[in-house]
Parts: sequence; C-alpha cells; structure tokens
Amino acid sequence: MLNKIILADDEERWRSLVHDYLEQEGFTVLEAGDGAEAVALLRENQDAALVILDIMMPKLNGLEACQRIREFSQVPILMVTAREDEETEITGMRNGADQFISKPVRMRAFMERVRSLMRRSGQPQDILSFGLLEIEPASGTVRVNGEKVPLTPKEYDLLMFLSQMPNVIRSRKQILQTVWNTDYFGDGRTVDTHIKNLRMKLGPCGDMIRTVRSRGYIFDWKQL
Repeated sequence: MLNKIILADDEERWRSLVHDYLEQEGFTVLEAGDGAEAVALLRENQDAALVILDIMMPKLNGLEACQRIREFSQVPILMVTAREDEETEITGMRNGADQFISKPVRMRAFMERVRSLMRRSGQPQDILSFGLLEIEPASGTVRVNGEKVPLTPKEYDLLMFLSQMPNVIRSRKQILQTVWNTDYFGDGRTVDTHIKNLRMKLGPCGDMIRTVRSRGYIFDWKQL
C-alpha cells in the first residue's frame, strides 16, 4: 500500500494534528507513541512508504529507532526534531535518516518533504490524466488538449492540491494553509482570485474546478 505512513511521536496532541492533516491529503496513517512501537509497526507493515520519527521519544529515541529500522528496511525516514544542531543531523544521517524538519513544523514545507520521500518509495508520479487535462508532476508541466498551459507556481500548486483528491471539497482555509502556508494571513479572496485565473488558463477544463457554495472548491473532472 503505497500511501501508508507510520507516524511516531510521544506528543499525542501533535501526533493527532499531523495524523488528521495527512489523512486529509489521502494518506493512511499508523501511529506510534515511542520508537520501539514504530519499529514493531514497520515490521508488521513493511509495505509502508514512509516513516516519520520524532527524535525525543521514550524506549527508543528517533535516532535509535532509525538505526534499528535500517537493519531490515530501506523505507524513507523523515526525522522531526526540536533540535537545530548540526551534530544531531549528522548522527541521524549516519543512522539512515533521509531528511530532517524542525518543530514548530510549517505544514506546507512538511508536506513537500513527505511527497518527495514518497516518490522515492515508488508513489506513482507519472502523467495524471483528467480527460483533456494532463499534469506531469516530475516536470511541473500542465497541458490541455495537448497544448502546454503557462501557470504561475501558485496556480500550479493550487491545481495539484485540488486534483490530488478529486471530488473532495477543499475549504478556502485548507487551500490557504497548504498552497500558501500556515503563517499566511490573507483571506478567501486570495483563493478566489487564483481560482478565477486558473479556470481561465485551463480553458475548456476550467469547469473541472467547481465552487461549492459556503464550503469551498472541488475538483470534479467527471462532470464534463
């Protein structure tokens, strides 16, 4: 199961928050409260595509858990830490970690690391086809009826966010937090403006992005 993630952190509130966010993005999440539990979960679920480990955990800390995992698996590992010292990162890399991110986590940067590591583990990243609309994640190219569409980086991120979960309503708040970032203090009009521009550029495929009154937007490509 290529969208399965093991999330290990002894802070239940933070773990629950990240769990909910990952599930909204379409991932299946298995939780562990310490490093030993994370290792055991991976042994039982070796089809997992990613392991996220906090460094400061009981029983086995993240660095120790990472080392144990490397004894039987090459699954990508993302380390989450409150420390920002070079020595910790060097130790983590020597133990087999692939990437680091520091708390407090900015969710947009966090999700970019998750997607990057998921690609390494075989998450499908070929051309995404929605009728006349094609998206090539590897190159960031968008085509409508075979013609390349010149999108701004924000328009491309917005299209990817909506199209990753077709037929799921995305609120303006969710869009702002992901396509922009959690520190952005704009309002829904920013989203509305970008949606309008994106629809225009997509031409005959613009109607795939449908407004759901008082709730947000939905990528509904099957309606055409």
